[in-house]
Amino acid sequence: MPTNFEPQSKLLRTLVLSEQKQAAWNGALAEAALTRVQRFDGSATLDFNPGRRSDKEYSGKGSWFATNGQITDIELKLSGLKSELTPWLAGWLFAFAMGKETVTGAASPYTHVCTFDQSTRQAVPTSVYLKDTDDLAYTLMDMALNDFTLTITDKGAVMADYNLVGTGRYTLGDLTDAPTVPTEDYLLGSDADYLWGNVGAATSILGRHTSTTFKLDHQLIPHRATGIGLDAAFIRKGDPKFSFQSTIASKDTDDVFTRMINNTKTAIRIAINSGAAVQLTLDVPAVNLKTTKMGFDGDMTIWNVEFDETTCYQAAGVQPVTATIINDVAAYLVTA
Repeated sequence: MPTNFEPQSKLLRTLVLSEQKQAAWNGALAEAALTRVQRFDGSATLDFNPGRRSDKEYSGKGSWFATNGQITDIELKLSGLKSELTPWLAGWLFAFAMGKETVTGAASPYTHVCTFDQSTRQAVPTSVYLKDTDDLAYTLMDMALNDFTLTITDKGAVMADYNLVGTGRYTLGDLTDAPTVPTEDYLLGSDADYLWGNVGAATSILGRHTSTTFKLDHQLIPHRATGIGLDAAFIRKGDPKFSFQSTIASKDTDDVFTRMINNTKTAIRIAINSGAAVQLTLDVPAVNLKTTKMGFDGDMTIWNVEFDETTCYQAAGVQPVTATIINDVAAYLVTA
């Protein structure tokens, strides 16, 4: 006989983030700190990957098959998150990925300048609430943002793809008082201006820039040692990697190929202004173009320009990439 059951919809999954960071590893944020319901593609996955041992490949057990086994470690990842980029999420991504934030403003809108925190090799731990089904909800502690990608196109919201890793620690259960879904504004690709030129003198090429993909990856490593059980102790940062891939229409007087072939240092800025408290700016003070590939958009000639952490330079004490976000959040990375 068929058995009836209540199907579970991925559209009803719930993700809640926090502006705050944990005070220490193995110490979840209080429920009151989990305040930001995040719209996301419901195809994202929470992966619990237990490592296992067994005696399958050993002789002396009188069988071809395993006769015992156990879990040796827990790997936890929250992968494939995808959201339209809000100013809140932009600040969260850059603050938790780069690790250092300077805030100005006594009231909204606040300006957040995010740079790489080179004072520590530990990632920034936070807690995430995820509800997958009517019966299955988790508070995931010790979560750290491993990498994210921003895709800017000529229309629609900037898209953010992001992935987190954890130590394996979590608790089960619903939030006692779940936050409400916020009203959002979005950072739009149609509001993005692209500036480039000589170092210190970047100027707008508005109308020629059609897309950019920005990637940042901190190559996080769950740190394991003897005597601490199945979970990782904390999460270490690897060396940060980042890259830009931009599409720029060519024009009658070349300003792309000659910069690449002459190894001319170039300043680049991408500024998105979708409102007084809905802004994101990426600044690269000095870069050599890594590659320039000619392509075509219909019958229009375009350049595909690429540069990354190997060709972006720290200049006059300014890091090779700086993110500035303007939104209504007073601060990220506050210790709860």
